[in-house]
Amino acid sequence: MTAAKSPRTVPFLYALFLLSGAAGLCYESVWSRYLGLFVGHAAYAQVLVLAIFLGGMSLGAALISRRARTIARPLMAYAVMEAVAGLIGLGFHDLFNVVTGAAYQGLLPGLASGPMRTAATWSIAALLILPQSILLGTTFPLMSAAVLRLAPAAPGRVLGWLYFTNSLGAAIGVLIAGFVLVERTGLPGVLAAAATANLLVALVAFVLARRAVDAGDAAEAPAPTGAGASQSQRRLLLWAAGLTAFASFCYEIDWIRMLSLVLGSATHSFELMLSAFILGLALGAFWIRRRSDGTADPFVQLGTIQIVMGVLAVATLPLYAASFPVMALLLTTVSRSAAGYVAFSFVRYLLCLVIMLPATFCAGMTLPLLTRALIARGEGEAAIGRVYAVNTLGSIIGVIAASLLLLPLLGLMGLAVVAGIVDIGVGIALLRASPAGARTLRWGVLAIVAVVVVGVVTPLDRTVLVSGVFRGSSLAVARSVTLPFYADGRTATVSLSESPDGFRVLATNGKADASLSAFARQGCTDSTVRRRIEGDQVTQLLLGMIPLAYHPQGGRAAVIGLGSGVTSHILLAAPALTEVVTVEIEPKMVEAAQFFRPANRRTFDAERSTIVLEDAKAYFASSNRKWDLIVSEPSNPWVSGVSGLFTVEFYRRIRGQMAANGVFAQWLQTYELDDDLVLSVLAAVHEVFPDYRVHQVGAGDLVLVASAEGPLPPPNWTSVLSLPALGRDLCHYVPLDASVLDATLLADRRLLAPAVALVGQPNSDYYPTLDLQAERRRFERRAAVGMMALGDDWLNATHALTRTAVPPREAEVLTMLGMRRESAQWRRTWQRRSAPPPQDAPGFLHDLRYDALGWDAVLAHDAPPADWRPWLAQFQRVVETREGGTAGWVDTTLAANAMGFAVRHGAPPEVLAVLAFRRAVQGWDDVGVLRAAGRLIVPGVRTLEWIGGDELHDGAVIAALRLGDRAEVLAWDRRTAPLAQRASSDFRSRLLSGWIRASAGPASSTPP
Repeated sequence: MTAAKSPRTVPFLYALFLLSGAAGLCYESVWSRYLGLFVGHAAYAQVLVLAIFLGGMSLGAALISRRARTIARPLMAYAVMEAVAGLIGLGFHDLFNVVTGAAYQGLLPGLASGPMRTAATWSIAALLILPQSILLGTTFPLMSAAVLRLAPAAPGRVLGWLYFTNSLGAAIGVLIAGFVLVERTGLPGVLAAAATANLLVALVAFVLARRAVDAGDAAEAPAPTGAGASQSQRRLLLWAAGLTAFASFCYEIDWIRMLSLVLGSATHSFELMLSAFILGLALGAFWIRRRSDGTADPFVQLGTIQIVMGVLAVATLPLYAASFPVMALLLTTVSRSAAGYVAFSFVRYLLCLVIMLPATFCAGMTLPLLTRALIARGEGEAAIGRVYAVNTLGSIIGVIAASLLLLPLLGLMGLAVVAGIVDIGVGIALLRASPAGARTLRWGVLAIVAVVVVGVVTPLDRTVLVSGVFRGSSLAVARSVTLPFYADGRTATVSLSESPDGFRVLATNGKADASLSAFARQGCTDSTVRRRIEGDQVTQLLLGMIPLAYHPQGGRAAVIGLGSGVTSHILLAAPALTEVVTVEIEPKMVEAAQFFRPANRRTFDAERSTIVLEDAKAYFASSNRKWDLIVSEPSNPWVSGVSGLFTVEFYRRIRGQMAANGVFAQWLQTYELDDDLVLSVLAAVHEVFPDYRVHQVGAGDLVLVASAEGPLPPPNWTSVLSLPALGRDLCHYVPLDASVLDATLLADRRLLAPAVALVGQPNSDYYPTLDLQAERRRFERRAAVGMMALGDDWLNATHALTRTAVPPREAEVLTMLGMRRESAQWRRTWQRRSAPPPQDAPGFLHDLRYDALGWDAVLAHDAPPADWRPWLAQFQRVVETREGGTAGWVDTTLAANAMGFAVRHGAPPEVLAVLAFRRAVQGWDDVGVLRAAGRLIVPGVRTLEWIGGDELHDGAVIAALRLGDRAEVLAWDRRTAPLAQRASSDFRSRLLSGWIRASAGPASSTPP
């Protein structure tokens, strides 16, 4: 016997097949990302990848099954297939760019919109991954044939081991790709890793094949165990292989959608679900490996497993219902930290297993048993490829039917019940094929009844399903709302909830995407009491008004994402816009948004308004039209697929769709992100657009506004505020004016350029930083606090660095809640008043007045304070309010009174230096700033007892930057940086570091 005949060779082949399985799922995982960039929405991409991947594997297996007996050296053939797959994998990234680039530039724009364009896009996507899929489909029958020839005595055991190792490798591979490789190497790196694994497997298999027996020593197919199977029995086994796969993938699609409501729709959630599904298959194959060869009647064994599988799949529905309080409890107990996220992900994986494992464990047993049964009935090695091909064909039909037809038609519960009945029906058919099984048919009928009963009585409260429990939402609060609208759409579960006070929230997969109060939906009368604008309405209004102000005469606008429909409604208030196209992928969103009428009425009623049901990327890729305004209001970036709307590549395509003087505006959250992630998006914008600005449009929301060509013009607020239709829309609210809208400006390209230069990799389709980290930041409850602090930082670094003075103004009322600069002016106005605020004013306005009165009382004392440090802190609180929202302006009376009191009472020199420093900082007296700072950094002075380290560092360095002296900038940074207390990752720290580095560069004496 040769070395290859040794039983010691078989474990090596199992190990190779484990590695091959890991590579295969790395491909599938990364292909869904690549094709999502081309065909659009991640949900469609996942369906497409699954269908093509399985279809190619089915075709590959079928081709091998036809030539099984003529392949003399299956292990050598296996090595060739792995090697070719690896070589294609190495070139896939470049091939993808070439093919899709040609499609964008030539083919797609020339096709009419609709079915032709969709068919072309999906066909191109299919051809990109089909060759490798076919090659990977050949590997299982070839490896199975190779191992069976080495160990022909126990085909069931061999097949069980092979299914187990390949599936286990796949379950591990999807986790490694998603959680490790993509983050560290990007999508091209994952392809390279998978291709390297293919080539390594091919090399080892080639070495083993060279030592193997020749064709004459090939193992013969085992003799049939009985008198021979009838053709009808063989057909039944193949039908069972296809139908059980159909049911299993209906389960998978259903579970993914159901668990998205518990775990969230982030990419990592889908990876956990997929891995758990495959792990169940692996464990089932592992368990059956010792129990298949000795079975007396495979029909009874298979039939029983099918019935049990159908029952278990539906029986886990009560466990699914219980997973919502489990998730709520988990989020109240686990630490919101990096370590806590690991624990959170592990528990999510366990939840997936609890729901999926019972049925997938049974599913994992079926293929080894079906293949073993056909081999034992004289089919030989051809049975391996034939069963595999039929099984994967059933999987394709299941994926497509469940995603595009059955789920929208039957809903989550209905799909699970129907799939369970299919499995039970297959089990009954298998039992009927055996005389011994006929006695157990009654159990099959009872199983169907049990499945239907469980499906009917399981209490799935829809308000809980769409509660967004994965974000820490209260289930008790969720149960207090009603659901005027609920639907399981093709891409998401869409709901509209209403609280007792009439507040309505539109959500996809439990994640709120838009909201409106009952007040905002009402018409105005003469008795309507105007209120300030709050909540999502601030964002929804300003996202339409701001781009209009930058391009008042634009004629054509496109809006990405319908949401509440309010933004498109606001755009349609401009008569200059002759066409507004709103692109929305989910038809159920259009139905749900109707519940926000009349606040969005023009979106649905205006002749100039068109709603296109298509993925935005696909729509723009195939459109050869030019747009004056493009407004993007996607969901949060942690939602799978959404981060692709914030990448360099997407911005390039959008810029190519803009008219010469076109304007692009995009919403971006700062909550559930951090400063670095916001910077990665700004870096992508900076790389593509010649000019851009950042506006604050809510307590934690931004709008990025960019130009197609040249600098952005100043916003024409008057042109927008004078629109009659808009005036009628805003009749509910406190009147807006240009100064209020001016206060929304947070930053511009000139300010941000030095900070952006420090970003190593902008957010990209191929290096998806935002997608990988946004969910983690959501879990950790992080926020881009540094970015938002630019709006209310007393030092006002934004205006100081760009030399843009902001004088004080009177703000009698607060028009928009959460707008920091406007709020600062409002607080300043009321603190300066001698009269108290109205009794119904917010409590903090009264507190501000008490602070001012308290300070006046301090100045009236004839004696110095016992401790000057609290005195300085109290003074600074008053100053930050009195000078809040201004830049380059000092309340000279306030400053003089403080300095006079300090001098009069013999204050320590440190107190005088701090007072001088703060007055000079706010008044842009740069020389005075450095002079006072020098008095605070001398031996013997405990600097941090008198002034904050960040305040001293920022003030001194900004003053040096404004003076334009590089040496001074670096010197003051060295002297004060050790005193800084703010994290280096804070946006303000990044911004200042960028300006410091730019000041030391050779290009200019001052930063850009």
